Amino acid sequence: MRKILVMVMAILLTLFKAPNLFAGEVDTLVDKLVEKGIFTPTEAQNILDETRKEVAKDVAQGKYCQFSQWIEDLKIKGDFRLRYQWNKKKGSEEKHRGRYRLRLGVQTKVNDNTKVGFGLATGGTDPRSTNQTMAGTFETPDIRLDYAFVKYSAADWLTLYGGKFKRKPILWQPSDLLWDGDINPEGAALHIKKSIGSRLRLFFNAGVFVLDEAGSDTSDPFMFFVQPQVNWEVSEGITLKSTLAYYGFNGVKGTSLKHSSETNSLDSDNHLIYNYNSINPCLELAFKNPAGGIVPYSSVFGEYVYNPDPSAKNQGYLIGFKFGNKKVSKPGQWQAKYMYRCLERDAWLDTFPDSDFYGGRTGVKGYEAVFNYGFKKNVILGMDYYYSENIDGAKRPENILQVDLNFKF
Repeated sequence: MRKILVMVMAILLTLFKAPNLFAGEVDTLVDKLVEKGIFTPTEAQNILDETRKEVAKDVAQGKYCQFSQWIEDLKIKGDFRLRYQWNKKKGSEEKHRGRYRLRLGVQTKVNDNTKVGFGLATGGTDPRSTNQTMAGTFETPDIRLDYAFVKYSAADWLTLYGGKFKRKPILWQPSDLLWDGDINPEGAALHIKKSIGSRLRLFFNAGVFVLDEAGSDTSDPFMFFVQPQVNWEVSEGITLKSTLAYYGFNGVKGTSLKHSSETNSLDSDNHLIYNYNSINPCLELAFKNPAGGIVPYSSVFGEYVYNPDPSAKNQGYLIGFKFGNKKVSKPGQWQAKYMYRCLERDAWLDTFPDSDFYGGRTGVKGYEAVFNYGFKKNVILGMDYYYSENIDGAKRPENILQVDLNFKF
């Protein structure tokens, strides 16, 4: 029994930083073993002394520091969400659904300039959803690769990304008019930042995202974007964010993309008949303590999209406001938000918009109201209500209510 305990202690001392453990956990463990009569004080001290010598020897030979540093640099985070969802579309039966979502992310440093990260999430192949619906007589759900990327800090002002990555801070938007929050694009991107004085910060984002791979065909669908951004502290407590993005597409016209909502204009073969090279200005004006501290934070925001290829039904916009706490994570914190949007049929590709807003379609309009409350530390109660309808033809309005409990860790 004593030999086994000695081996366990040796492994612990080898895996982790010896100085920290001798001062804390290992000393406590040894004391407990002495108290229970498993070791005598002399035996315990001899074991610690011998193991110190072995660890010091390994450190000198470079056997242990790299693994220890890798463990120290490792960061793990995630969240779990329980959801009740009710939705009713005119002409259809109402639905009640139980849903859940689990996400887990890992990131570590490769060297002083490079980080690698990946994330796992529930859900299927749909890039616009990581939800798992409670159905199928207790089927075992899928866990899939949500993202995997390398991040290289080439300089204080330049960061490069490659792989499948989250859009923030690579691409900034104040809403989900164009991009569903679950979409993690694939490709390469860069993020440039520069401060001018204490109140002005300039950013430049650019990237190339791969949409599909067509084997030997040289016209594989892909997109690129450029987005200059200005963050200006207008005065104490007032901040203005402004961007102008340009999206360019290659090999999209005349093809069909996976996960389309099939609301863009199509030819008889169900292929896209327009290009979607679009401009997208965005704006957010934020106020800190606008009501003398009663409301800690508020902002008004909006964005617009214009696709010049079609001559009609080629524009979209969203306007909204929010107030409360800037971020909800602690007990008692709260935030309310309201948004109205209109996205015409060919203003944007129907593969990307928020899937909860009329199924992620284009040619729709309506509003969304959101309320989040910090129930406990890292436990958030959320309520999200959507009203949406078609712009043209039969309106067929849809109502969706989502009630969430989010647990972050």
